[in-house]
Amino acid sequence: MKRIIRWLITFPILIIAGFLLIANRHSIFISLDPFNAQDPALSFQLPLYIVILLAIFIGLMLGGTLTWVGQHKYRRASRVERNNANKWHHEADDLRKRAQVTTKQTYTPPVKQIAN
Repeated sequence: MKRIIRWLITFPILIIAGFLLIANRHSIFISLDPFNAQDPALSFQLPLYIVILLAIFIGLMLGGTLTWVGQHKYRRASRVERNNANKWHHEADDLRKRAQVTTKQTYTPPVKQIAN
């Protein structure tokens, strides 16, 4: 059900974005030289849809990276708890093995013979 709702929302957004990208095919001039606007040292002429896609891609990568870095303390706490759980499971297994060995080696006291 969630998958259908997700597609019902995502599909129209993708269609609209596709139409916007097709409508913005004209070239624009991008200058990366803030000091000399008349004769820039580094400039590009790209279609507007490429610029839009690059901006979206860079935003997604930057947002994902910042989210990942922000969750560091939660991943670390999870790793510590997982290691503690593994340690306790191994200790329980060792104690279970020791209990099985001691039950197999039960002590039988010597029986006194009663003379008739």
